[in-house]
Amino acid sequence: MGLLNTELAKRSLNAPRVIAVLKATVPPTDKFLMRVSRGWLNTGMQSIVLLETRGAKSGKLREIVTLCMPIGSKPGGDLLLVGSNWGTHKDPAWVHNLRANPQVSIIYRGYKGSVTAHELSADQRADVWDALVAFNPQYAQYQTMTERVLPIMRLSKRPA
Repeated sequence: MGLLNTELAKRSLNAPRVIAVLKATVPPTDKFLMRVSRGWLNTGMQSIVLLETRGAKSGKLREIVTLCMPIGSKPGGDLLLVGSNWGTHKDPAWVHNLRANPQVSIIYRGYKGSVTAHELSADQRADVWDALVAFNPQYAQYQTMTERVLPIMRLSKRPA
């Protein structure tokens, strides 16, 4: 993720117009690419997951793509998701959905199946925050843009 560490990229990714364009174009394109490639292709050089949640209020199935950080070097391990919501003052809807219904389906790098979501405690969050910021420096910027603590969810495969 070296490209994201450049000053030009940091300034560009914080510009409201750039954020608006990215929010409108990247998620739908990534959903399509992730579906047709079983999670191997997306619009960027980032690690993303296609996540199917059940709506916390509606109960309807919802599909989103979001950045994820794999835990460890072993393929098929757990994933961490940060509810940054582009630095806005509200948690993304998918965080509320995972809190209400932690059993979800994902597509990620050839894996299509079930996982369980768990929100990290404050201590667990502190243990992984530096690694998440090294993985995606935007998380630190997003955290400065809001007073809320960005939630971190861990996705773990369910035992067979």
